[in-house]
Amino acid sequence: MFTKISLGQFLIARDTISVIENNYVLKMPWANGINCSNVSNIDLNFDNKKDVVAFDKPTLFSPGRYRCFINMGTVGQTKYVAAPDLSYAFPPGSDWSILLDYNCDGKEDIFCSVNGGIKIYRNISTPSLGINFVLERAILNTDYNPSGPPSVFPIYASSIGVPGIADIDNDGDLDILTFSSGGFYIEYHVNESQEQGYGCDSLIFKLETGCWGKITEQGCSVSLNEPCSPKPMPFNIIDHSFKDNRHAGSCLLCIDANSDNLMDLILGDISCDHVQFASNTGSVTSALITDTTKFYPNYPAVGNTTRIKMNNFPCAYHVDCDGDGKKDLVATPNVSGSENIKSMWYYKNTSATSTVNFQFVKNNFLQDEMIEVGQNSFPVVFDYDGDGKKDLLIGNYGYYSPTNLKAQLALYKNIGTPAQPSYSLITKDFANVAVQNLSHAIPTVGDIDGDGDIDILLGTSSGQVHWLEHTGVVGNYTFHNNPFTFTTTSAEAAPQLFDIDGDTKLDLMIGTKNGRIAYYKNIGSTTVPAYTLITNFFGSVDVKGNINVFGIDGYAVPFFYKENSATKLLVGNINGQVFYYDVPSVITNTCNLIDADVNNYNEGAQAAAFYEDVNNDGMRDLFIGNGSGGLSFFSSKALNIGFPENSLQNANDQITLFPNPATDRLQLKIDALEFETGTLFLYDIVGKEIQASVIQSNSQTFLLNNLNSGIYFAKVVLSNKAKTVSITKKVIIE
Repeated sequence: MFTKISLGQFLIARDTISVIENNYVLKMPWANGINCSNVSNIDLNFDNKKDVVAFDKPTLFSPGRYRCFINMGTVGQTKYVAAPDLSYAFPPGSDWSILLDYNCDGKEDIFCSVNGGIKIYRNISTPSLGINFVLERAILNTDYNPSGPPSVFPIYASSIGVPGIADIDNDGDLDILTFSSGGFYIEYHVNESQEQGYGCDSLIFKLETGCWGKITEQGCSVSLNEPCSPKPMPFNIIDHSFKDNRHAGSCLLCIDANSDNLMDLILGDISCDHVQFASNTGSVTSALITDTTKFYPNYPAVGNTTRIKMNNFPCAYHVDCDGDGKKDLVATPNVSGSENIKSMWYYKNTSATSTVNFQFVKNNFLQDEMIEVGQNSFPVVFDYDGDGKKDLLIGNYGYYSPTNLKAQLALYKNIGTPAQPSYSLITKDFANVAVQNLSHAIPTVGDIDGDGDIDILLGTSSGQVHWLEHTGVVGNYTFHNNPFTFTTTSAEAAPQLFDIDGDTKLDLMIGTKNGRIAYYKNIGSTTVPAYTLITNFFGSVDVKGNINVFGIDGYAVPFFYKENSATKLLVGNINGQVFYYDVPSVITNTCNLIDADVNNYNEGAQAAAFYEDVNNDGMRDLFIGNGSGGLSFFSSKALNIGFPENSLQNANDQITLFPNPATDRLQLKIDALEFETGTLFLYDIVGKEIQASVIQSNSQTFLLNNLNSGIYFAKVVLSNKAKTVSITKKVIIE
């Protein structure tokens, strides 16, 4: 959409290139991929239709982040477009995140994990304010001794699992079911907001019972009619490490499946490949689970419905996917190490009553409309078949299999024109890389043997670099296992072929796990390469970033390029940042850090940037890979600005759009900026251009042509012989 990235002379705006898979044009190809998510509904664009937010959970390579998808379908359709810029309106998330309306204002709030407890953000979004959340509770407390002296402590909610949050007692406010910290019983924390006269807008919890439903769960086994254990002990937030006797991890979905006003459960467990349905036949005040065998282990298999079965820890979410007002079922793995390209299982609720009847539709909901290469994505653009058009090659960490992750290369051929590329999937196992059983396949391309065709090098988790030698016939490659007989001193080799010293031979610049770049000089020839290590710390580049739950590793992925004869460097890291450096002409000197995060908006952890002109307009375009196996794409918009970044801020101050909110017209005022040509572009919230108008004066009124109410973005582009200015502002239309 409208994220602007400043790289030297250019501004880059989020855009799209069409992508085709199996003769089908993807609706949101650059939506970044999804691995394992918590799925919720929320109205993101104030059109009174429920959209979808998927909180892609943290993995080894991916801190958690929100993915926003706007519902563009009619009733009964699952038609979505990605709205990635809206993701940045959400607060940082960790472990799990569920959106539910706790205060009955019609806007979903955020319940999320914090140190083994629950944090809540209140939704204060409005059409004029946009999507916005404020912290309501840093941690949610409960009274563990409501019948005696208060004993107020945080509600325990495992960071590995997901608690059940629903109106259990039918009084209009949200209650909480969660497994206890020291055992296998379910605690029921009742919200007394209604009882104490506050309606549903307060969060006043007490422990109602420590053995809701009279069940215990251990692994894939649920025991019924269990006597209540001793009174649960409060959870000590200071010590939130997992003890041997703590419940390892389960997810609880509260759902009234048979419309008897009693909450049943759909349970997932970290040790199971299926979910269990637990039927509640007790009462509102005294739940009793009496049956877990009706569907075991095939829930929700009825008739021809496919049962939920995933290798590791499936969890279920009750959301409306098709806008028909009935909540459907979406199942996803709750941890990594499971399906990562078909990991969003969608079951439509076909019931004509208030009961549920879930029928399987697809196992790749949302994912089937985007580039998705499993775990991690490392893009490279090159002309693989010599037709003069640049194709797209994507390496990865691996596609899931029951025994291991197998790294592969996905090839998308450019079937468009040199000026208007369009990518079509040829294969997800280019050059048969899967048979090599590599962990990570991070590609770089170049003619290293001087035979006039493009070879491919692959970096791996072991720190080795393998050679796919192009043997003359298009697409024919011979695999050479670590032919250069070296292993980087820090694992996770991310290589780039680049002539760093200007001797016309391709050197190897290798990003490594420790966040640094190793420089291997080509001491061979242009036809017989040979590499020797010069330094493990090229240019003093270190992109480890801040210490986080993933430690202090950086997982550097470098991209060197030339700009007006000067060498520049982009480096992606584990946190999702893309660093921008000037490389000195004396390459033994320190690189000059220009920007520690050129995209400002994080596109996802394990960023891998590739910056190349793919549409022959003379300016580079930007691909960014990430830990979730998708891609972001930003195309240059011919905005050769040629002036310092602070001048942009000045321009922003000198361009005014009012009134805001607007109704039928918008006034533009430009102060102290001389321009020869200008255009006002208006885009909707998902990036579609609505109208474009010529700017003819420093003060001008533009009619809004009966546009629907909502959030729009106005981009003002002004140019003269010296420079071009582009400013984007959010506009609310009422």
